[in-house]
Amino acid sequence: MKSRIREALYIGLFDALPLLRDPMLLVVISLFSFLPVIFIFVFADQKSAMQSLVGAIVLTFSFTGLFASQSVYFNKQWFRFQDMLVASKVSPASYAVGLSISGLVVALPGVSVALVLLLLSGPTTALGVLLLLTTSLLLWIGLVFVGFAIGATTKNARRANSIPQVLSIALGFLPPVYYPLDRLPAIAQPIAMLIPTTHAAQLAKYYFHLIDIPASQVAIGWGYLLGFAALMGFIASRRAHWVDP
Repeated sequence: MKSRIREALYIGLFDALPLLRDPMLLVVISLFSFLPVIFIFVFADQKSAMQSLVGAIVLTFSFTGLFASQSVYFNKQWFRFQDMLVASKVSPASYAVGLSISGLVVALPGVSVALVLLLLSGPTTALGVLLLLTTSLLLWIGLVFVGFAIGATTKNARRANSIPQVLSIALGFLPPVYYPLDRLPAIAQPIAMLIPTTHAAQLAKYYFHLIDIPASQVAIGWGYLLGFAALMGFIASRRAHWVDP
């Protein structure tokens, strides 16, 4: 067990090493999800600004999950790093956990800044912070599986770079993550609820007492996120082969 944990930590450190060697690049990437927050802080009220900060935390985790596809692709198709790990009998679970850890390293600066700003903006509870991080991490797990499925099945470097970016816009900037759900027309709200980031953002805002939603919607949100993570895990297990057949 200890050897597997050590493998995962070393793989995560190796994958995050280029960013750790250039801290400014790490800051720029981790704060990418804060661009809409700046405008909302300037042009909206404090409650909307706090909702945007919660959305930034959710999306910081989401982006790092999706962009795991790039590490998977380049390690497998470009650098052949995965082949070396297969030959050295490294566990595929250690490899997957290691790449996931490197994504969390990228997310830490942005998440830390957002949490500090939230705590300074108004009173909150430790339980609210914990539930916010729990919903974000659950969404992140599902999107890590999405990233693994994309990276393992993509054969083109351009697609490995472009698909996560397109999905980031579709899952992050268009749905009501930074802004309230009720800003959308009534006909568009059911469509928005089909997107996993919407559920994660709704739950996170609810636990920070920024919005009120019925208990049934809370239960649906948790069920949706759990089902999404399970489904994406199943798809990734079928598509992301450790050893090519």
